[in-house]
Amino acid sequence: MEDDVPAGAQDDFQRDPDAPPVALELIRADNPGPMTLQGTNTYVLRDGEESWVVDPGPLDAQHLAAIIRACGSRPVGVLVTHRHADHTDGAGTLRRQLQNRTGCEVALWAADTRAVAGSRKPPASLISEAGVVGHVIHLPGHTADSLGLLVDGGRMLTGDTLLGDGSSTVISPPDGSLTEHMQSLAILRALAIDGRISSLHPGHGSPATDPLEAIDAIEAMISHREERIAQVKEARAAGALSMDRLLRAVYGEGLDPALRGAAEDSLRAILDHIARTR
Repeated sequence: MEDDVPAGAQDDFQRDPDAPPVALELIRADNPGPMTLQGTNTYVLRDGEESWVVDPGPLDAQHLAAIIRACGSRPVGVLVTHRHADHTDGAGTLRRQLQNRTGCEVALWAADTRAVAGSRKPPASLISEAGVVGHVIHLPGHTADSLGLLVDGGRMLTGDTLLGDGSSTVISPPDGSLTEHMQSLAILRALAIDGRISSLHPGHGSPATDPLEAIDAIEAMISHREERIAQVKEARAAGALSMDRLLRAVYGEGLDPALRGAAEDSLRAILDHIARTR
């Protein structure tokens, strides 16, 4: 990723030990559904008068107005965790409105700049006058461009790499990769075990608000993925070679028709993972 900070200068940006913690506010969009759960979680970070937005969410006037109110007088940048529309559709409009309201130059960052008009690659870290606000971490798997933000104090904004409330993120090949997703979950687990993650703040669903809950949530998702992989292997060994038979073997006869497409994508991701790791 490109970095707005000069090469070799990252070590100079330690956080002022006397600075108050970075404030983190959740503003949930009113777009609930099977894929978005209660709605897209937008996060506003505030450090003194400066502010940043992570995942602006849908192009919804009331939602964007709430974000603008939370940003205050010195918005610095808007970061999207991945290219999906429920996270990015409001990004360009929000940026323009923040600039028009405050007169500040507001950056727009996305790992896939083709998916978000007017964006550029995110820096390695978000830096305020008080020092480091958060570190950008590449977490591919849900999509190839997925990333997270490790905010001051160990608060991990996971995007859709890890959802709240035990929900599984959909992985749709070829953009999504279960192999890369498992590697990203392993990164999160290592950070949590090392004591660098104190809480998880997902793109959808509820946060895991303490270190033990965060580790449990990561471990539970890794176990869930491993169990699904084992189920698919067993089903194929028993002769379930078509998609219809695999769906019945893994998800049962009562699969909600509205979720069939996502279930098929998940099975394709598992089959791709099995082929890549055998």
